[in-house]
Amino acid sequence: MSTTESQARAAVKAQLPASAFTFPIYWQGDAAPTLPDQPAPFAFVVFNNQGSGGRPTAYGGGAGRNLYRNRALVEVFVFSPIGSETGAAPASDRAEQIASRLRGFRDGDISCYAADVIFIGPGSSISLPGLDAVNNYQCAVAEITLSYDQIG
Repeated sequence: MSTTESQARAAVKAQLPASAFTFPIYWQGDAAPTLPDQPAPFAFVVFNNQGSGGRPTAYGGGAGRNLYRNRALVEVFVFSPIGSETGAAPASDRAEQIASRLRGFRDGDISCYAADVIFIGPGSSISLPGLDAVNNYQCAVAEITLSYDQIG
């Protein structure tokens, strides 16, 4: 099956429904999040398509039938307010909730290979496109490695 970048993103999004979490999840490219005046936990998802490497993975009998395996890194930055929650555990635990939903996931569109949680520390130490003012937060990231195939 041939999968587009949009379809791969939608497959990941379907595995992270808002109803599964007690904190909101925002996606890069959607409307920019408006953070509350009182800091509260939230997550921000960046879908980084790393492409096919510029050549087919398998040849399928001529132009238009070759298989291209695209790799992507999904980075879910999970923020936990500094002050009302202490230490690395709140952010890391929320990141693990996300990672566990994608760890080893596979469907007709995508195959997830790894889902790791990495504590980053203060939000002021990172810069994300489309997200400002995270100085009052601790951050952990769930990194999900996946692939999807296109035929062309």
